Amino acid sequence: MTINLDDLSVAELEKLIKQAEKKLEKKRLDAVKSAQAEISKIAKDLGVSVDDLLQEKASRQKKAARKTTARKKKAGVRKPAKVKYRNPADSSQTWTGRGKRPVWLREALENGAKLEDFAV
Repeated sequence: MTINLDDLSVAELEKLIKQAEKKLEKKRLDAVKSAQAEISKIAKDLGVSVDDLLQEKASRQKKAARKTTARKKKAGVRKPAKVKYRNPADSSQTWTGRGKRPVWLREALENGAKLEDFAV
C-alpha cells in the first residue's frame, strides 16, 4: 500500500501522522512485551528469577565501572615540567626545554647567545 503524500490535504496528513504515531507506540509496546517474555523464559530455563538474572548484570556493570575508575586514578594528573630556562630581560618568560623553543630564546640564540646563559 503506497500513499501519495502530495495528494493529501493538511488535515489528512495530520490524521495520517496521528495514526502512524499510535501504530508506532503499539509496536513499541509489543516489542517490550516480547522482550520481557523472552527474558522470563531464559531466566526460567536457567532456574533463576528475572531479578537475579538482571541483578547479575548490574553487579558486573558496577565492577566494570570500578575498574575504569581505578584505571583513571592510576593515570592521575601529571605535574607541570620544571622551568629550565628563563629570559634574563623578562623573568616571566620561561621554557621547560620541552616542545618548540620560544621566540625570545630562538632570537637570542641566533644573535650569538648560548643556551647555558639562560639556564635556571
